[in-house]
Amino acid sequence: MSPILIDFETFYSKKLKYGLKTMIPEQYCSDPRFDPYLVSVCDGANVWAGEPKNFNWSALEGRTLLAHNVRFDRTVFNEMRTRKMIPALNIPAWHCTADLSAFLCNRRALDKAVEHLYGVRVSKDARADAVEKHWPENFSTEERAQMIEYAKGDALWGWKIWNDYSSRWPELERRLSNLTINQGMRGVQIDEGLLNDYICQTHEMLLNTEHVIPWIEDAEDEEWHDIDTKPTATKCIAIQCRKVGIPCPPVKSKDEEGYEEWEDTYGLKHPWIEAVGSWRSINKLYKTLLTVKERIRIDGTLPFSLKYFGAHTGRWAGDARVNFQNMRKAPLFCNERGLMEQKAVRISNAMDYFDAEGKWPDWVRYAIDFRALIIPRPGKKMIVSDLAQIEPRVLAWMAGNTTLLDKIKEGYGIYEAFARTQMGYSEPGKMDKASLYYKMIKIQVLGLGYGCGWSKFIKIAAQGGVDLTAEDKEIVEEEDFLTGEMVKRSGFGDKSRELVTNFRGNNPKITALWDRLDDSLRRSVGTDFTVKLPSGRTLRYEGVRSAIKIRLNPKTNQPEKRWEVTANVGHKRTPFYGGKLTENVIQATARDVFAEQLVRMEDNSWDNLFSSHDEAILEVDQDVTAKDVEQAMSHCPEWLKGCPIAAEAKEVAHYLK
Repeated sequence: MSPILIDFETFYSKKLKYGLKTMIPEQYCSDPRFDPYLVSVCDGANVWAGEPKNFNWSALEGRTLLAHNVRFDRTVFNEMRTRKMIPALNIPAWHCTADLSAFLCNRRALDKAVEHLYGVRVSKDARADAVEKHWPENFSTEERAQMIEYAKGDALWGWKIWNDYSSRWPELERRLSNLTINQGMRGVQIDEGLLNDYICQTHEMLLNTEHVIPWIEDAEDEEWHDIDTKPTATKCIAIQCRKVGIPCPPVKSKDEEGYEEWEDTYGLKHPWIEAVGSWRSINKLYKTLLTVKERIRIDGTLPFSLKYFGAHTGRWAGDARVNFQNMRKAPLFCNERGLMEQKAVRISNAMDYFDAEGKWPDWVRYAIDFRALIIPRPGKKMIVSDLAQIEPRVLAWMAGNTTLLDKIKEGYGIYEAFARTQMGYSEPGKMDKASLYYKMIKIQVLGLGYGCGWSKFIKIAAQGGVDLTAEDKEIVEEEDFLTGEMVKRSGFGDKSRELVTNFRGNNPKITALWDRLDDSLRRSVGTDFTVKLPSGRTLRYEGVRSAIKIRLNPKTNQPEKRWEVTANVGHKRTPFYGGKLTENVIQATARDVFAEQLVRMEDNSWDNLFSSHDEAILEVDQDVTAKDVEQAMSHCPEWLKGCPIAAEAKEVAHYLK
């Protein structure tokens, strides 16, 4: 029997902030205002829409159900069954057509997927017009008819996507889709006491930070009267810039890179600039913590949401205002002044100190680590396991660097193997992982494999605890090779430039890979560009174009022409070049390796709470060991034969990196 597509229309209200923009499905469906007033179903031969009380629910008994957002529709279905609005039914399986369309064309929304796959525009006006309305009293006779037809259309299109394209969705990917949905619905256990402490601490830091921001601290002064003095107000920032005689920054939401450059240039001399950035970060975390508190269920668990195939490369993406994919890499530290510590090197050193001493350095008043909130359920234990340096290993395999791979197979870690094969390191014995040399090698392996420039590399290095500018001279005097005259220039970035140049010179196989992909992309101008991954999956870059862009050369301060190649990924046009394409290919391949490991762990009946890029967070019985998990995750797929895959697992009291 063919599967049946089911879709629900429910009451929502923007005025009351009752909807999926601010709530997750469990919150939304357990609310007293929950009202699933329409249901539509399609089995390919028939399509029906109407009030749930008028539907023959027994027709679904034993049938596989489809939905164009299983996470939502399945939660609605379960809540209706709990409230005895529908009978208890045996549903053997659900499949998500939104996940299918994300896999096919990076478009999750039904109207966007239909337009891309079939060239048909689907109107969502009827749904938009239903906001704030209760069925049937707030709908006119004509509006009811329109809503019924709209619901039928959604059911029909969702079923058609499945019928026409499900054969192109591998069984492995279907399992990953369902695994992701089940993870979110099962949720994670939260340390509620620590959560309350974090909420108090972030609130205190917000208040301390506001004392450093002039238009908040001095809000009663006449110059700030009649101005909306929010901590991050663009107008207030502009006024303060004019007051102290510095340029105004670009709007952060429109030019994040430009804003960060402005912060770096003027932040040291003007503490309020750093305070504005700190306030943004602290406030974001504070709101996330409050959201978590609102969503915790009576058993102390937090349901959450992840997007299967949320990124172009196939990686998962965060969702629903609590991002389980991109948690802060380091805790948020409150320093001796009661403010958020911003210096990347100091933060990295504090983490190294904790690893060595088991405590934070004296300057840390407290550390707020969102990961620490996630703990195992009673009677269970938590094991965190990640694929060891998976992306650098895959990059070496893809570039054909067999010398490096052989060193890894001999038992060397990838950073030491890189130093010995690419950097001429020949000292006997194991390298000291706490040494500056080791850190320098590590940041190059992690940061320079995809065409990173010297300026960005300075920031990457700082995150790894290395200040590349520490020995740069403020002014360098050198001979102009054209005129022979001695000229002065800033020495800032010289060390970073040297490392970038040397890395590229020492790794011709990596740069050759950049060049091959870049050439292939440029030859695809006017068409689509596709890359077949080792796993057999395909990355697609649609509608490749090239154009001349005028940009200001930071050295000469003069405009210069530059060719830029762009392509559509999903519904967004993005610039691409060889290094960025290489990063996409490596990330996608690493994701496919990890995907196979996730399914293997599910086959072992280990509960994978959620995953973060190449890291699995497991909640297991007491008899499962970290070694068991390492062994399961160290399997190399046949299609990546020759690449040394390894995992590093540890048993932990709470989630940690």
